[in-house]
Amino acid sequence: MAGRGSRNRMRIVAGAIAFSAVTAAGIGAAGPADAALQGIAIDTPAGYGSSASGSMNYNIYGAGCAYKLDVIVHSPRKSKSNLKVTSTINGQTTTIYNAKPTGIAVRPVWRPTTPGRTVLTATLDGVTKKRTVMVGTGVQLPDFIRAGACFVFPIY
Repeated sequence: MAGRGSRNRMRIVAGAIAFSAVTAAGIGAAGPADAALQGIAIDTPAGYGSSASGSMNYNIYGAGCAYKLDVIVHSPRKSKSNLKVTSTINGQTTTIYNAKPTGIAVRPVWRPTTPGRTVLTATLDGVTKKRTVMVGTGVQLPDFIRAGACFVFPIY
């Protein structure tokens, strides 16, 4: 009989440990209650053009072109502050969007003006998401050519 009681106690202890582990994992995975900002992405494809190595500029955006951003907000109605989206290059920051989010996907238009390494930043309720991209010199093509894509000149 002593064997059966100790096995039951071991099962109870093992169950309690498993429950504690699952509960702790759930608490650790939960984010801050006000963290409605999920991320920032560039919806419009990067520019087309050749680079110094002869490959395409698929990951380079063009100064002088327009790009639609996707800023994803989990619970826009619960936001306590304005969603602020900025572009920073060479220490100069330009505000792209600064208003309360009105939907899950906020889609401001970004028009880079200067070539170089650019940091796009979205901030909402104390949560910040960043995306770093390269910008070259670009020319916006008319809509009837590649749906208005941007031609990016070679970067050396």
